[in-house]
Amino acid sequence: MRNMIRLVIVSSLLTGVLAGTPSFAAPTPPKIGSACTKVGAFFDTPNARYVCNKEGSKSVWREWTPTAASTSTQKSATSFKAKIPITLPAAQNGPITFDNALSHIADIPKVSWQNVHDVIVKNSSSFTASVNNVVHVGPNTTLDTVGGLPRIQEILTNTEKLWSGFSQVKNFNLLMYNAKDEPWAESDWTATAKAHKVFQGDIQAEVRRIAGNCQQTISPGKFAGTPSNCRGADSSAIPNSDDAILTFGQGGQGAANDPMISIGGLVGHEYGHSVQAAQWIGNPKTYCTEQTNSPSCFRSADANSFAPCWLIEGQGNSIGWAAAANTFDQYSTMIADRPYSRGPTKVTDYSASSLRDYLYNQVPGKCIEDGNVYTLGYSVGAAAVDILTAIAGPQSTMALYALGASGQDFPTAFKNVYGITWSEAATILSKVIAAEYVTYGPAPH
Repeated sequence: MRNMIRLVIVSSLLTGVLAGTPSFAAPTPPKIGSACTKVGAFFDTPNARYVCNKEGSKSVWREWTPTAASTSTQKSATSFKAKIPITLPAAQNGPITFDNALSHIADIPKVSWQNVHDVIVKNSSSFTASVNNVVHVGPNTTLDTVGGLPRIQEILTNTEKLWSGFSQVKNFNLLMYNAKDEPWAESDWTATAKAHKVFQGDIQAEVRRIAGNCQQTISPGKFAGTPSNCRGADSSAIPNSDDAILTFGQGGQGAANDPMISIGGLVGHEYGHSVQAAQWIGNPKTYCTEQTNSPSCFRSADANSFAPCWLIEGQGNSIGWAAAANTFDQYSTMIADRPYSRGPTKVTDYSASSLRDYLYNQVPGKCIEDGNVYTLGYSVGAAAVDILTAIAGPQSTMALYALGASGQDFPTAFKNVYGITWSEAATILSKVIAAEYVTYGPAPH
């Protein structure tokens, strides 16, 4: 399919703006032994999980245990292999290695940026666009990215080229709106979602994120206040599909003077989130019915349950920004304020020992609940990904997700991608990052 942006400018607000989020009754569990339709599908209640099991010629509901699924279902789940376009362990034949990174601190950002663009150039020769980018812009919204839609298309194309060979989404929907158009954005998404038969609960979850991009963030995924300052962005898989959506607030305070936004780094960052979750495309467990819908059906939740938080956001603020920066000078401008972009923190004092504790002891799926830990992914995590990209190229970091989608936990995937244990690498990364922070000076108070 030809890669394109379809611009939809809406001249008037759509009707039916959502007034609030409806409540839903607790799910009624299926009757044990009753018929079901999709073998391997789950149905979750607060107290139990049920699985659709193949028994002879029938498919019936059973209470789930690790051995409850049929042999054929287990084989289907464990035989899924996500695509990886590089040979593993990833090649590490550049000027920076795990052994010498500490003596090449000043070179890391440039080598990292160059490795990203080397891959984009290499993949351009055989590139065939497959992602359909569809942009909906609010009727009163002016885009913050300098160059507008043509520039956004350029970033999307370069980022798709970067991740060529990995699974990517079929349709990438961008919903861009300012505070005045926030009610329009809720209605526009609702209409689009219903047309694509998105589950009602998932429609409402996205509506909350649309408003959240214009509200104060209380903790990851939790917002408060009247939508007014639209500076947030949120990219996630659309459940039970091979698509993704980026909701992108525009016109917020200071956006015009933020190079991450004006140069377009945030576009590359958020597109990367869609690729993280796309590694689960084709995995049978991610496709559910309205009745069996649960977090295990949501590819973004699967990706965030695999990766530590430093990688979730660090990959975007490193590789996503680098892909959007056409020159190293642009990348340097974007990362100038990145070291302490989240301000002082009680999580780490930026010493090697505390940074190692931060990197190594994050629990995937749990760290996302701690805003202090999660938000450091944008700064400390980005520094860690810069190092990994300088050592083994940007594709190595997405290979981690591909192995996660194939059933490996993070430490196992890390060893298979980089050839050293995650424990050994965390020690090296923390020493390098600590030395970098020495050059930045003390954290602001």
